[in-house]
Amino acid sequence: MGRAQLVGGCILAASIVALPGCGDDTEMSAGSGASSSSSADSDSESSTSQGTSTATGTGSSSSGTASASATGTTTMTTTGMTTGTTTGTTSDVTMTGPETTTMTTGGVTGNTEGTDGTTDGSGTDSSGSTGSTGSTGSTGSTGGGEEEPPEWLLSINNKTHMLQKVSIIDATTEDLCKLNTNTSYPSLTFSRSNVLYASAAGKALDAIDPCTCEITPIGPYGGNIAGVNGITSDQNVDLFGVSSGSDVTISIDTNSGVAAIVGALGENFGTGGATWSDALQGLYAINGSTDFLYTIDPGTGKAKPVVKMNFDFGTVGIELHPGNQVIYACSSGPDLYTVDPKTGSVDSIGKMAQLSCTNLAAPYKPVDCIGP
Repeated sequence: MGRAQLVGGCILAASIVALPGCGDDTEMSAGSGASSSSSADSDSESSTSQGTSTATGTGSSSSGTASASATGTTTMTTTGMTTGTTTGTTSDVTMTGPETTTMTTGGVTGNTEGTDGTTDGSGTDSSGSTGSTGSTGSTGSTGGGEEEPPEWLLSINNKTHMLQKVSIIDATTEDLCKLNTNTSYPSLTFSRSNVLYASAAGKALDAIDPCTCEITPIGPYGGNIAGVNGITSDQNVDLFGVSSGSDVTISIDTNSGVAAIVGALGENFGTGGATWSDALQGLYAINGSTDFLYTIDPGTGKAKPVVKMNFDFGTVGIELHPGNQVIYACSSGPDLYTVDPKTGSVDSIGKMAQLSCTNLAAPYKPVDCIGP
């Protein structure tokens, strides 16, 4: 189609929030990316004792640093990733997340610190030659770890200027608040800090508070760059964008809005949108003119066709949800779709409360004012 549109989205971390989404009749959109995880193994363990002390345990799957000292009897230091069971009589401690728990077990006082792990154990400090063992222990627990992204997308209805919450289960749509503007947003995206950004008429960057719909202008892209119908996270504090006006990939400074050209797409994009993928370490993009799904190299800006989709796109909204790694899309009708990057299959999951959709955005973290 001759219209360029895009989807992206962003949420404001403290006072501002912005969304990822896609384009409208003259714009395109971008989306957000995936999540990553890491784990560690146990590094070291040492203990010294006076008298007699017994403990049994197994270690795996939680990370952190734990230390405990028994008055006159036992000193143990464990560094690394440990999940253990220590069988004894005086204490039982469960610790999860980047927290610190202080445990007193009779004559034993210790500090336990961990990250994203779980440690379960109970211990016995039996008679020592110079120490003492108390008969009453205390139990503590801590919670931690990052919460999963919620099961929804945000989208701006450019006809009504309502910010809407869209379920990724069945496309059920809820109006959140109304934007005090007549500007059309072809793209929304969330940054890694959960700030919601929007491409204002494809020419400038705005931040939008998803709780109040307050708009904070950031600045124009500059350099005669227009038709930015897709913006998305760059896996850091700034954004990537796709300009259908110049057929280039750009990087966007979220402090000023100023864009810099990364490189030519090497394809003629009409309507379209883009979204970041952690697994890909690059971008996915939809070109509504060819109905192809592309990948974009973030280092060169070049687009590479991946698969022809079995759907005729008009407007384009695209977003890879970081919670389930599914690519969602919308177009000239009310349907919310999933896109299979291997087969090109585009399947409807339900109808949104929009006649035509150009932008989608998924948060990296929960947004308290919107809910699960």
